[in-house]
Amino acid sequence: MFKVLGWRSLLIHGDPCVLDRWLWLRRHLRKGPVRTFDAGCGNGVFSIFAALSGNEVVAASFSAQEQQDARRRADSAGATEIDFRTLDLRELEDHRDSLGLFDQIICLETIEHVTDDEGLVRTLAAMLAPGGQLMLSTPFDGHQPLYSEQRDPSPVEDGSHVRYGYSSERLSEIADGAGLDVVDRGFISGVVSQRMTDLMRRATERLGLTAAWALVLPLRALVFLDAPLTKLLRCPYLSVALCATKRR
Repeated sequence: MFKVLGWRSLLIHGDPCVLDRWLWLRRHLRKGPVRTFDAGCGNGVFSIFAALSGNEVVAASFSAQEQQDARRRADSAGATEIDFRTLDLRELEDHRDSLGLFDQIICLETIEHVTDDEGLVRTLAAMLAPGGQLMLSTPFDGHQPLYSEQRDPSPVEDGSHVRYGYSSERLSEIADGAGLDVVDRGFISGVVSQRMTDLMRRATERLGLTAAWALVLPLRALVFLDAPLTKLLRCPYLSVALCATKRR
């Protein structure tokens, strides 16, 4: 799949909502020779996208194996200059001097995993150059639980969620407290993406990941009906997002 579609195959590699996040991100990402930090880079797809858009990218994750796999994918995609760092975002403050300042920071579906979410956002804001932007998404507190999702997750930081979600107002409040001005707010992943995610989770449980992926793959084209159907059916979105800039 990677040989055929290149880095874009990573957008349909697993979670059906990854494509939605990329569609939102590409509207906000600054192209060209700017420094970008990907806080919680996952499979590396957003880091690769930023690098191929001309950015100088530093990508962080706590998993050494995940970083090794992401580096291999980036090299295959021609994004060989990405600086992959294995570090725990809960200890990000200790790494600020070595990381330096950035023109933009990507932090998608990450703060819900961290107890001190306000502290993490403050540190990310401190890592921005004046006028730099933070692109942030996290689960919406009004979404319907996905299959196997808990409304009251454990507060223990074990890699899973420590809170169910955020309102748009709460997310803006956290950004404001970190010295950021919100310039855009929105929502990501409507009813179509949520139903595909439910189907993939159920199928993975019964059939295994490969079979579940193959089952959902033909349905992914329906993502282009996500926004109109979500509006028509008045369904809550899965994630809330904002883009905020650092005050000069």
